Amino acid sequence: MKLLNFELSSPSFSIELIGLNFVWDLHNSGTFLGMNLDPNSNVAILSWRVTGHPAVKYSGCNLVFKGLKLMVVSARDQELPFSEDLCISGVSKIVPDQTREPQYRTKREWHEGDPFHLLFEFQSRRSVEIDAEAVELVGVSKSPESLRRTDRTIL
Repeated sequence: MKLLNFELSSPSFSIELIGLNFVWDLHNSGTFLGMNLDPNSNVAILSWRVTGHPAVKYSGCNLVFKGLKLMVVSARDQELPFSEDLCISGVSKIVPDQTREPQYRTKREWHEGDPFHLLFEFQSRRSVEIDAEAVELVGVSKSPESLRRTDRTIL
């Protein structure tokens, strides 16, 4: 997978994305809105509403996964309130070895060209593992309209 226009602040258990001239703190300043899958274009989109520094220009962000190859959603901890599904606990690059549990597939160092999937872990203990050709960070225009509207075409 290629990260087109952003990086993780750390390759494992990061709560921040760095891109579009902002640091996007998805744990402390983001609320997860959900994910969409468009089978016609083979695109998955994860969406957040944001406060903090990026909110000067954007009301939220989308991660747009193009050329989707894999999306695995785990179960959540039923004892936790649904509000815990709105808060990311970490985003990690993981080794694409499905024979091992995702939490054991992180690495301290990644080299250019190393294959990886992205793992999104939530406070509810739900996780989403994604592999795609590429992923792009898209800022959502600051307007009262739906968070799905972006300041440029994404599909």
